[in-house]
Amino acid sequence: MLSYADLTDRGSVEWAMAEFDRLGRNAFLQRYGYGEAKEYFVVTEDGRYDSKAIFAAAYQRQHGVSVSHDEISGGKHAAAGRLAELGFTVEGIDDRSGRKTFQTFEEALKHYRIPLENLPVVREFLAGREFREFYIPRSGSYIAAVPTDGVRKAFIHSGYIWHRVKRGVGEEIELPVNRIRDGGYWRSVRPERPKELCEVHFVELPASGDCPYC
Repeated sequence: MLSYADLTDRGSVEWAMAEFDRLGRNAFLQRYGYGEAKEYFVVTEDGRYDSKAIFAAAYQRQHGVSVSHDEISGGKHAAAGRLAELGFTVEGIDDRSGRKTFQTFEEALKHYRIPLENLPVVREFLAGREFREFYIPRSGSYIAAVPTDGVRKAFIHSGYIWHRVKRGVGEEIELPVNRIRDGGYWRSVRPERPKELCEVHFVELPASGDCPYC
């Protein structure tokens, strides 16, 4: 019987994510026989990866044994949890070590960069919901918004929002400026333009040239 603890090689996990990038999400999932993740994703500076499929690919890489989707669970006490134990950032895993906690989104925003064009959509999303706190994980990969009921968390990235609709069901909202995975690489959905940064907060300046945080 498969034991999640048998996956011990971080290099195999990194290999699996590189394979994901090379093939693209759909081809990677088809190759290993997995569906799209609903809740738990490995997050790095390079992308967002379906945790259960990444675990299976990494396990096969390390042990030479394929793992079918019905042999493992993707939850925080299973595949996703093991990836977190190996030191990877996993959305949905409540790891308090090294996190920075804030009472408001605006406070968290001072420590996390989001393109200015995306802020109106993010603020509109937050305006219709009640949150008791916000935090940035040790990796600095996103801002997590914790609702008053503590269940339907939202993860705000620089180019998209993922939030839990109900247990096991999530929704991804693409923001105006984002990066979309296409065939194993990232492409921008908008042409890049020269960036002017605030010398104090190191955020991109709007057309007016005035930093919104100064």
